[in-house]
Amino acid sequence: MSATQQHLFVELPDGWSSQIDIRQTSGGRYAGVAELSLRGLKRGVLVFMQQPSLDAAVARVRLRASQFARERLSLAETRAGVRAS
Repeated sequence: MSATQQHLFVELPDGWSSQIDIRQTSGGRYAGVAELSLRGLKRGVLVFMQQPSLDAAVARVRLRASQFARERLSLAETRAGVRAS
């Protein structure tokens, strides 16, 4: 991958944050990694494969990061409900 790097904002549920690294490949496509944290604790890493454009890569990482965070919140709520029963 080339040294071209993009930093971007991804809207996530409360308490979640992300550090996203998108790079352009030598073939002109875009790929990268998103580290997701909940209240400062790393909770997951998403690797997104090559996308045809920067816009497509940004759209992909935004979608996957928000899905990841929502799914983890849903699991935590389910577990909390089971423990409370």
